[in-house]
Amino acid sequence: MKASLSLLSLAALSALQAGAVEARPGSSLRPVGPYHLSDARGPLRPVDFLPFKGRASGEILAGPSSGLDSSWVIYTRLAAHAPPQGSISLPVDHTYLVLKGTMNIEIGNERFEMKPETLALVPAGVPHRVWNTGAQEDAALEVVTPAPTRDLMSLFKPATPRKVEDAAQYVRAAPPLGQLVGGTGHASLNERVLASRATGSTHVLERLNDMLPGGGRSETHLHPFDQVYFVRKGEMTVQYGMASYQAPANTLVVLPVGVAHNNLNNSNQVQSIVTLLLPEPEKGKPLGAGVTITMTGGGPPPGAKRED
Repeated sequence: MKASLSLLSLAALSALQAGAVEARPGSSLRPVGPYHLSDARGPLRPVDFLPFKGRASGEILAGPSSGLDSSWVIYTRLAAHAPPQGSISLPVDHTYLVLKGTMNIEIGNERFEMKPETLALVPAGVPHRVWNTGAQEDAALEVVTPAPTRDLMSLFKPATPRKVEDAAQYVRAAPPLGQLVGGTGHASLNERVLASRATGSTHVLERLNDMLPGGGRSETHLHPFDQVYFVRKGEMTVQYGMASYQAPANTLVVLPVGVAHNNLNNSNQVQSIVTLLLPEPEKGKPLGAGVTITMTGGGPPPGAKRED
């Protein structure tokens, strides 16, 4: 059973979901959950697409209580015509990456429309809210980072919209996908960076990667930070320590700090993923190190084909 968490009384929640209450500019109406924790554990966390009631569903795929100490990663769905509600602010950074539909966001007191492959990076303390004016359900990948507590709900505070200097700088559309580079290694990731230290994001590097069949990081390696993948399209083959997994579309892959891993596109179609570095190391500090795995007893390394 999933634990549902709400930020409203049941009466107020019912009124909001019925459309009887809508936040106005300057309103400090408390925001609605309902956030719920995914049942999934381990490196692979598939999204639960069961129907939901009300305006929104936020599935916490990973966080401090489920194997990801640095951050929370949430798959959020907004129902068609989900109205705006009261603004919130957090004491940490909050990102939304639109995966499907067109999401509306207010940052400070300025409003923006975000299409797929558009990221909003809302810094700590900045009032914001999201809603959906479209006739179709929206979907976005949310990241709340860093994680100063295991209690996610305690971070969400009612906020009054206010002028934020150059609010548009926090909304970033991915550049068009050019001709894809094949092979393996970093170049084959065809990265499009949406947030990094170079763009003022100190707590998360968030990028899109698109790999041709056979592409990916074939060398086994590890990082001094948490790394997370979200498979948007295709299927990822991921080595996790001594085990190998197949991660289909709409699956979160959680790689905590120090876990030896690699990832490949062994399918016959382009693989599209979201990659998160939590956080990106400071300039001059190592991104990671290569690892050689040798099986005790003379057995083959993980992923190797057996020769009988």
